[in-house]
Amino acid sequence: MPFRNYVAFGTQADLSDAQLDEVAFGLEMLGHPFIWVVGSKTWCTPNGLEERVKSRGLIMREWVDQRQILAHGSTAGFLSHCGWNSVLESISEGVPVLAWPMIADQFFNAKFYVDGLGAGLSIGIVGPEGIVGRETISEGVKELMGGKKGKNAREKVKELSRVAPKSVQEGGSSYENLSRLLDQLEASGLTNGLVPH
Repeated sequence: MPFRNYVAFGTQADLSDAQLDEVAFGLEMLGHPFIWVVGSKTWCTPNGLEERVKSRGLIMREWVDQRQILAHGSTAGFLSHCGWNSVLESISEGVPVLAWPMIADQFFNAKFYVDGLGAGLSIGIVGPEGIVGRETISEGVKELMGGKKGKNAREKVKELSRVAPKSVQEGGSSYENLSRLLDQLEASGLTNGLVPH
């Protein structure tokens, strides 16, 4: 089974029709299999594009189980806005990210993921009027899927995916931090007895 790229920008991103066209043409140029979840309800696929990519590309307009797609063995890359849930899910499933932050904390998340963890790559150059061009998209995904930087990111995220589950197990850092938070909330009376013991 050929490796595929998963493309999703979360529920808050509002990409223009011109930008969505560039994503569509970039994925077409790429030549790799892909699943793309489009959030826009009004954007129309460029004429003939879905027919041209139907043997290797799936464009979804409804909710999908992102974690299930990332967990599938054929998913080898994730073009993502770097929302925190997407960051955690990609690390947990060992899938490197091509980071394309758009709003709020996504810029920090992307920097942390790419520069701090070394588990992904950055989309790169934003063109005139804030548009990322099809060539930039295609080249970024190609590097993520098969280039040297992509290989390094893949190795790093695989390593992180092996240690991530330990943090939520009893004694792990996330488990302990959540326990401390719940203890503090209970001690302050803010939980009104809602915190289980």
